[in-house]
Amino acid sequence: MAFRSPSALNLASRTVHVKIYPTVRSFAERREVLRVLEQFGEVAMFRSFKYHPSMPVPNAFLTLFNTESAATKALNQSPIRYRLMPVSSEPDAPPLDSTVEESDASKQSPEDEKIFELHVSTTTFDHDKYLNSPASNPLHGPYQPVSPATSYIASSLDEVIPPSLWAPGLKDWETDGFRVTDRETPDSEALSQQGDLSLEGTGKASSNRRTSIEWKVSQRERKRLQMAIPEIMKGLRPMKEAYEKRQQSNTQASQNG
Repeated sequence: MAFRSPSALNLASRTVHVKIYPTVRSFAERREVLRVLEQFGEVAMFRSFKYHPSMPVPNAFLTLFNTESAATKALNQSPIRYRLMPVSSEPDAPPLDSTVEESDASKQSPEDEKIFELHVSTTTFDHDKYLNSPASNPLHGPYQPVSPATSYIASSLDEVIPPSLWAPGLKDWETDGFRVTDRETPDSEALSQQGDLSLEGTGKASSNRRTSIEWKVSQRERKRLQMAIPEIMKGLRPMKEAYEKRQQSNTQASQNG
């Protein structure tokens, strides 16, 4: 079992995974989910997985409470049912009105009301690995500039940017772009907690998770494969130089003739 620092354990104890049924369709409905959760305590982070780049889940949220007691209250109260009143079209209409219902409530709701149900559960989301993984956080990890020989942007800027300590960074606008892929990331475990299936107690997701060492290995493999790329596929700069040489040779030949 991997060692986890006290700060990581503290974050894990305050983080919960939230599923809502039916799926919210508007910003107002998503905002109301946050408002209901805030009844248990202050929320430090509220993240929707609707726009996740690799595995979007429209009805899943990750919530980080300020205190462990607030997360425990939400877990104990789950499932949480609340009624959402529609918004009036009048400009001076009051804000959305929602009330948390007890599980044994049997009140009849009007036809224009919507009843939502929140299922709160523990999560295996790892905040540290999410921030430190190159797959999920492109701002973290080693900086390896793209070679001007393989980038048209870099080769063009190479002609106008003078040599200096910061020149490689100014020329490189494409590094790490290949790292944004459909690989599993540290929040994939949280996204996979749907239905009755759970990854708790299994090491499958954590073993499949990419680390910085694996990324370095993939970098080395990428460089090896790059050596086998045909010359014509290595960028426009070599083609440009070859074309200029041919033009120069033709010009000299015509002058000598």
